[in-house]
Amino acid sequence: MEYYVNTFFLLSLLTILFLSHLPQSAIAAAEEGNNNNNNINNKQKTGHHRGAKLISKVCQNVTQKAFCSSMLLSDPNTHNANLRGLGLIALKQAATNASDISEFIKTKLNDPNVDPEVQDGASDCLEFYIDAAEQLEDSVSAQISKAYKDVETWVNVAVSDSKSCDVALTGYDSVLGNKSEVFRWLCETALTINKMLVNKKKH
Repeated sequence: MEYYVNTFFLLSLLTILFLSHLPQSAIAAAEEGNNNNNNINNKQKTGHHRGAKLISKVCQNVTQKAFCSSMLLSDPNTHNANLRGLGLIALKQAATNASDISEFIKTKLNDPNVDPEVQDGASDCLEFYIDAAEQLEDSVSAQISKAYKDVETWVNVAVSDSKSCDVALTGYDSVLGNKSEVFRWLCETALTINKMLVNKKKH
């Protein structure tokens, strides 16, 4: 027992002696490193708070508020994004969704067990959603160029494409389930942000 106590005392003494002989520059560097880490953490917290607050403001103006918030927050880039950044994220999410729906429709077209009438409607739907994805990809470029009127026009065309798909599959709603509805919710978010950008530009 006495041996362990003496060993602990000796180690403590050596630690104190080591620290007392450290150059002041090394101590200062260590303190500065800690301060920098604290500053980074504070900035990240501030950015996350700002992003969440902006998302809340945007989603107050759409019909599916919870869905809007959930989708935007699912992208880590939204935490530090400004309104334009959120707009780009929303457009990209809608474009990706349109492409995903197109791929889903292709599986239906390649399924020999699907009714021929359903395949006819699905074939039309595929064209509509391919066009919708292209419209949204063009909208991303337009938003980057601040061509907000073009964004509004092209996103609305994408929404019309989705509705045309619904018509093509009349009587066979189960084929896509709520996929078209979700797509239009994504487009609504993108249009809402675009409208806010237009209003911001006017002031």
